Amino acid sequence: MYDIRQFKPCLYVLLIMGMTGFALAAQSPGVWVLSVGGLLLNAWLVKTGRFAPFPRWLANGITILALVYAFVVFRRGSAAPILVIGQFLVLLQLVKIFEQRGNRDYAQLLVLSLLLMVAAAINTASLAFGILFFAYLFLSLYCCLLFHLKVETDHAKAALGIPEEKLNPMTLRQDQRYLARSMRRLTVIVSTCSIAMAVLVFLFFPRNTGANLLGPFQMKTSQTLTGFSEKVGFQQVAQITQNAEIVAYVKAWEDEQPIRGTRPLVLRGLALDLYTGNDDSSTRWQWLRSPAADKDYDLQQYVEQNLVDRQNGGKGTIRQEVMLKPTGTGVLFAVAGPTDLRPLTFDGRRLLFRDRDQSLRIEPALEKDVRYEVFSSGKLPAAARDLPGAQRPATQPQGQSATSDDAPSLPGLTGRTTASTVVTGLTASVIDPMIEQFARRPEVSGTDPAGPLIARRPKDAYVTPLDEQIARNVEHHLKSGGDFSYTLDLRDADRIGDRDPIVAFLYDMKRGHCEYFAGVMTLLCQSLGLQARMVVGFYCDEYNNLTDSYVVRQAHAHAWVEVLNDKGEWITFDPTTGRQAATSRTVTAWSRVKQFFDYLEYTWANSVVAYDRETRTSLIQNVATKLEETKETGTSSFHSAKSWLADAFSDKTFWPFTSWLISVAIGVLLTAMVGAFAWFVYERWKLRRRAKRIGLEMLPHDAQLRMARQLGFYDDLLNLLARHQIVCPRNLTPLEFSDSITFLPNELYDEVKRLTEMFYRVRYGRIALTGPQQRHLRHVIAHVERGLHHLPRLRPSKSNGA
Repeated sequence: MYDIRQFKPCLYVLLIMGMTGFALAAQSPGVWVLSVGGLLLNAWLVKTGRFAPFPRWLANGITILALVYAFVVFRRGSAAPILVIGQFLVLLQLVKIFEQRGNRDYAQLLVLSLLLMVAAAINTASLAFGILFFAYLFLSLYCCLLFHLKVETDHAKAALGIPEEKLNPMTLRQDQRYLARSMRRLTVIVSTCSIAMAVLVFLFFPRNTGANLLGPFQMKTSQTLTGFSEKVGFQQVAQITQNAEIVAYVKAWEDEQPIRGTRPLVLRGLALDLYTGNDDSSTRWQWLRSPAADKDYDLQQYVEQNLVDRQNGGKGTIRQEVMLKPTGTGVLFAVAGPTDLRPLTFDGRRLLFRDRDQSLRIEPALEKDVRYEVFSSGKLPAAARDLPGAQRPATQPQGQSATSDDAPSLPGLTGRTTASTVVTGLTASVIDPMIEQFARRPEVSGTDPAGPLIARRPKDAYVTPLDEQIARNVEHHLKSGGDFSYTLDLRDADRIGDRDPIVAFLYDMKRGHCEYFAGVMTLLCQSLGLQARMVVGFYCDEYNNLTDSYVVRQAHAHAWVEVLNDKGEWITFDPTTGRQAATSRTVTAWSRVKQFFDYLEYTWANSVVAYDRETRTSLIQNVATKLEETKETGTSSFHSAKSWLADAFSDKTFWPFTSWLISVAIGVLLTAMVGAFAWFVYERWKLRRRAKRIGLEMLPHDAQLRMARQLGFYDDLLNLLARHQIVCPRNLTPLEFSDSITFLPNELYDEVKRLTEMFYRVRYGRIALTGPQQRHLRHVIAHVERGLHHLPRLRPSKSNGA
């Protein structure tokens, strides 16, 4: 017995892995720094002998404070309940590691670490966490075995009452020699059995994808500084960092020909047409969807009733297979002009479609990865030209309200600037008069030889041929005018104060990200009476050749503008200056490495995370289909061979040769069977004779044959010595015989002596020789034979038993 010195380092590594896994799942580097820093501090104190356990009252007080903190965070609802539980478990582990006094504390740390990893596993499905969790399970098993040995060692030391320094050194070395190997073997055996059982359970008993206790917390919704959101707000101005988190994988085909990254993929999300402005509410300076602007239809019902003229598979149809991760919203993304959507992993959720902006939604919002297939025409369908509200109402000053009588039926698309104390009361965007003044500048809305375009614009027209040209002029001014620049760093924008961020962008800052550019252009167009809206989605130009799919990241989130022209078409504009240059990509070694990891992530998400009952059913059906095909192929081959033999036998010219061939085959088969039986009987006879020669007659029949096979090397040694006239008398034991042949040279004598000792170890020590060991013994006997050949004829004396 000796102290299990591996246990404490193994425990520290296990705790660090558990806290790292939780930090990955919670996306909280602060928790990781705090927890790992505390563990390393404790390890240093223990290593240097400075560690002193916390008093019980202090540990209990900290635990109560941690419980109160968790309760407060849970009541506020600022984090998922499972994450709050995980944070509480982290604090408990830190308290326990500084309170450790005995084996009970170590056991509690092991249990708390396992519970923390379970909480993390519920909250994430990333590949990095999966790899870490896999390694954690192996290490936790090894650590538990070490802990068990440590407890038993402590009990044995207490029972013996002998100090470790007075124990037999040979016993300690024996334990140290074989303990590690035994532990590794036991860990490998248990882990292999556990993995095999886990794979079987995973394949045949997939998780229930319906509602359950842990279902709402299975995936953490994305909370990012950059990325897609249903609301675009400007009230929080700061430095925005690029977020490389993967949102979706998209495979695309056009006319059933794969699109392999030859062009960017533009995925529409939502169209936002209502700017809240300074409405004195918590949602000011935000872009929203107009409330009750249009009805959300059940997609399948809408397709059946209104989209019957759009047939999938037509020319120009773009088919997309999307694997979407949770974005914190219920929005589904697709190329413009969706005509049909086929859910692959939806769990009875409602699939909604808004015809006005061609947006797709799922209710309730996403909580885990989903897969769907969508068909798109690639362009938005034409809108009705005879739109309601043909008269363009005059723009009201900011802050005035419109009555329900004069509110337009399509809110947010005209130049009306009304406000309300609640967002749902807004009937149009709240536009600052300075925005319209900026839009009416000739260099912004444009001029031609006949004068400024906006001055020649008919006042009574709802949509005119000039609208598209005006929108292009506004886009050109923002994108190529030279005054505006693209940036994510807006930390110095605090000088905006309480002003409208759009006004500050136009007159003061003149720089921002894509939401600023798209929002500015939309308001400029709306202030001039154009029907315009801002669209948020993803502009992706990253293609992974390993997965044959586009990799959509949060950093690919983009905003652009759509304006209605006089033909009833929504025309797309992208006013963001420098956007194309910012997204240009070059293939480097690092990008190939990233593609490989994206491929692993895609395979993990598609084959493991998305595995459910439907996938299991499909897998079983595919296996059954393959087995059925194999059966049909084998049956067909058998019938073909049978027909060939029947045809051959029916041929009188071929029949004699076939008959002779069959007779020969039968004769060879019978000869082989007789020969095999004779060889079996001969081997048994040889083993019985060998057992008799080496003194195994008294053993049972089965034991005789087994020991005769194991001790064949000693029988070969006796036969070799007999051929050189060195015979073992019947009155001598093998050991006595080996001691009597001292006339042999020292080298040969030593080898015979060792072979005899091996005989005793196998015969009486219950040692089973492996194949490599038996081959080694045969090599030793061959070496003895070569040595005897080089010696003169030796005739041993009578005293030696000759």
